[in-house]
Amino acid sequence: MHFSFETNERADWSLFSNGNQDAEGIQQDHPSSTEYLILQHTASYCSAASRTIEKLENGYYTLTALTQNSGGQQTCYIFAEAVTGETRITSLPVSSEWIPVIIRGIEVRDGKCTIGLYTEGNGGNWCKVKSFELVKSDESYELLKGGDISEMPRIEENGGIYKDNHEPMDGLEILKAYGHNIVRIRLYNDPGNKDYWPSNQLDARGYQNEERTLALVKRAKDMGFQIQFSFHYSDYWTNGLAQHKHHNWEGLSFAELREALYQYTRAFMTRLVEQGTAPEYVSLGNEIQGGMCYPDGAIANWPQLAELLKAGYQAVKEVSETSKVVIHLDGATEDEKYEQFFGNCERYGVPYDIIGPSYYPFWTQASVQQLVAFCNKLVARFDKDILLMEAGFNWSAVTGAGMRGQLENNGPEPYESTPEGQRDFMYSLMNGIKQVDGGRCLGVLYWDPVMIYVPGVGWQKDAPNVVDNTTLFDFEGNALPSMLAYKYNN
Repeated sequence: MHFSFETNERADWSLFSNGNQDAEGIQQDHPSSTEYLILQHTASYCSAASRTIEKLENGYYTLTALTQNSGGQQTCYIFAEAVTGETRITSLPVSSEWIPVIIRGIEVRDGKCTIGLYTEGNGGNWCKVKSFELVKSDESYELLKGGDISEMPRIEENGGIYKDNHEPMDGLEILKAYGHNIVRIRLYNDPGNKDYWPSNQLDARGYQNEERTLALVKRAKDMGFQIQFSFHYSDYWTNGLAQHKHHNWEGLSFAELREALYQYTRAFMTRLVEQGTAPEYVSLGNEIQGGMCYPDGAIANWPQLAELLKAGYQAVKEVSETSKVVIHLDGATEDEKYEQFFGNCERYGVPYDIIGPSYYPFWTQASVQQLVAFCNKLVARFDKDILLMEAGFNWSAVTGAGMRGQLENNGPEPYESTPEGQRDFMYSLMNGIKQVDGGRCLGVLYWDPVMIYVPGVGWQKDAPNVVDNTTLFDFEGNALPSMLAYKYNN
């Protein structure tokens, strides 16, 4: 069903303004002669346009609007309300071109749905909508929106304070208030052990060890967050370059290593379940594009890597059948890397539920729209849901210590390294996630949202913090405008 602002349909729309009654208007797009709604004013304003559609078949719908947006508003989004008190919203990305903005999972129960555009703008801000398209999709949808909170206890215990509007608060309470509904929590086997390298490069207090991790998972679960749980299978950071085995696994035969990984996974999953915190999602390793538990499980020996992944999957499902297993790689948009890795998963019979790419505009040098195209290819090729396991964007060009951080720049995205630029990137990313065919991209886990600037706290001992200029809190611990992308998307 198509709805526009042409003359014959204009009477079907209700227009609302608070404070400035001339904030709405109908203008004409000169290249196409199509009429569109524009909300704008020279002074601060609040304005909305809505339309109620009746005689709909009950079920789930997807709404797509063609929009343009100047940006800069306190909030600006399209909405759909089919059940009283349950409003689905998507914030408008900044764009001077007509772009599709999507809401998924609109549940119609009584044959009616109200759709529209809402904004609270400053003088000079504007937003436009040319048309709406409401389509019955029969697809429910829950946008997963969160981030990695593994470093939060270390920040707190070293004096870091999280704030909203300059008021100190529990960091998780702030995330919850802004609409975060999932957290990622990572486990090291034995971090900070002074007798082993590289474990001894991390804090001797053992952050992210078993006991501390169980406590953090319980804290988050008790507040209503879903859990994405990540096994590193190491005493230290892991990624494509570093996949150091746990020190007790050194010297084991491959058969013994496989059994140790299975038993370790099963035992810790059991502890999670026994404390009432079964994770909704479990990833086997962290950015394992090169494999895990080097050298035994490196991609140079795919049959052995496949056996380790099978062992991990088996252990997770034996303890918590409903937990979905994620395989996490870096380099979203690198088609060949994903074809080779997941093609080998097919070849060697590796079971998994979800593909988990990391997406950073800097590391990938790829735009959100390139990410959308990449995700569509993955879905078509492997028929798996996607969960963005990491994403990050600078809100400052330098860290709290005045040095360049981990991300040298923000790649091809047009937004600057400012709080507003980070916010606008997140608006674009949230809409891009919903653009993926069939709603098969489940959401995003930001990295790192909470590792704020605290003097003396870095990524390892005697090292700086290289991500405090990409967090969702500023150098003083205050929630940044990017939090609004979580609040005004679902």
